[in-house]
Amino acid sequence: MPLFALSMLLATVPPIPMISQSAVLDAPSPTVSPTFGMVIGISGDRVVAAGPDPSKEGGSLGQIATFQLQSTGEWSTFKEMQSVDQVRRGAMVLQRLAFAGEQMLVTEDRRDGLSSSVVTFEAPPGPSGWRQVSRLEPPAGSQEPAFGGALATDGAIAAVATVDMRVLGDKARTVQVAPKVFLFERVPDGWKGLGFLQRDAAKQPTFFGASLALAKNTLVIGCPKAIMAAPHQALVQGGDSAVVVYRRGNDGAWALDGEISPPPHRLDYLGFGTTIATDGERIVVRQAQVSGTGAEVLVYRRGTTGWLYDGELQPQVDIVRGPGWGVTLAVADNRIVVGDPTALSPNQMTGYVGVFARSAEGNWGESLRLKPSVAVTSSRWGVAVRADGRRVLVARPASEREGITPGGALVFTLPEQRDAPPVSTGAVSAPDVQLAPIAPAK
Repeated sequence: MPLFALSMLLATVPPIPMISQSAVLDAPSPTVSPTFGMVIGISGDRVVAAGPDPSKEGGSLGQIATFQLQSTGEWSTFKEMQSVDQVRRGAMVLQRLAFAGEQMLVTEDRRDGLSSSVVTFEAPPGPSGWRQVSRLEPPAGSQEPAFGGALATDGAIAAVATVDMRVLGDKARTVQVAPKVFLFERVPDGWKGLGFLQRDAAKQPTFFGASLALAKNTLVIGCPKAIMAAPHQALVQGGDSAVVVYRRGNDGAWALDGEISPPPHRLDYLGFGTTIATDGERIVVRQAQVSGTGAEVLVYRRGTTGWLYDGELQPQVDIVRGPGWGVTLAVADNRIVVGDPTALSPNQMTGYVGVFARSAEGNWGESLRLKPSVAVTSSRWGVAVRADGRRVLVARPASEREGITPGGALVFTLPEQRDAPPVSTGAVSAPDVQLAPIAPAK
C-alpha cells in the first residue's frame, strides 16, 4: 500500500484504547537465568515468574518467584524463591511451566537421551509458597527424551506431551513416529497416571502434542504438519495438520470431541496448531509458516454440530504483524489476548500485546492494547502472556544489556465488559481415541 494511502487510512481509523500495567512484579533478589521472567503463570490471586536454568552438577537448581495479591490491592512477594530439588546432572529446568489453583508443574529436560520428567509442586502455607511433591515420568520401560515437551493443567488433571519442543542449542530435535500425550489426575497422595492419548498412526501424527491447552474438561492438542527445523536438521513433516479436541465425561472417561483442520486456502502454513489456547467454549489457533515468515490467528467456537470457524484476529492497521504473530495466546473473560514480539508500529517500536473481543454483531476485533509504562526488553514484548479473568500477565524478561534486572512480569487489569455475546454449545464425537494404561506417577 502506498505511504499516502496508508496515512489516509490511519487518519480514518479510531485509535485503540491503551492501558498500562496495574502492577510491576520484580523478583525479590538477583536472578541467575539470563532471561528470568520469560516463563510466567497466573491463577487467581497468585503469580509466578521464572526462567530456564541449566545444571552442570545437579542438585537444587532454578528460581521461581511467587507473588500474592493482598486484600489491600497490593502484591506481596515471597522473599524466598523456590528451587527445583534433586535435579539430575546435565538437565535444564524451567523451560516450561503450567500453573492452576494450588498445583504447579515445571519441566526438567534431560539432554543425555534418557527420559525427561515433570516436577510437581503444591502451594501450602510456607516461606516460598510451594512444596515440591513428586515427579511425573513415563512408565517403566518407556523411553521419552522429550517428556514434558508441552504441559497443561487445570489443577485436577495434568497433560504432558512427548513432542520435542525443547531448546537444545545446536542439538537436533528427537522426532517420534507416534508421540503421546500422557494424562495424570491429582489424588490425595500425589498424581496418578491415567493413561495416554495417541492419534491414529495412519494419519502420521508426527507432532501430536506440540501444543496443549486444558479448560473445563476440554483438552486441546495441537498436531501441526511440521515445526521449524532444529539446527543441523532437515525439515520433518507429518501426515497432516490438525487440532484435536477431547472432552472428559461425567464418568471420567476421555472421548474425542472433534478435529479441526486448517483452512483450505492456507495449506502451505504447515504449522497449524503450533500455539493454541482455550476456555472450553472457544479455541484459538496459531497457524504459521515453518520458515518463520508468516502467521495467522484463527478462532473456533463450539457449535451444535461441532467446532465452527469464528473468524481471524488481526490488529488495527497501525500495527504490522510479524512472523511471531500469535506466538503466545490466552483466553479469559470472553476475550482473547495475542502476543507478537516481532510486530512493528509506525515508529518502529517492536512488540505487541493486544486484546480482542466480540462485537454485538459477533465479529472479533481489537478492543484494547497493553502498553507498559516501564522499560521492557526490546523485541521481547509479547513473548509470553497469560490470563485469568480480567487479569493479564505479560512477561518482562531480564536483560543486563538493557538494564532490566532482575526480571519478572507486568499485571494488567482489563475493564469490565458489557453485554458480551453468548456462545452456543454442542459437541461432535468420533472414534479416534486410544487410551492405554500406564503405571502410577512416581
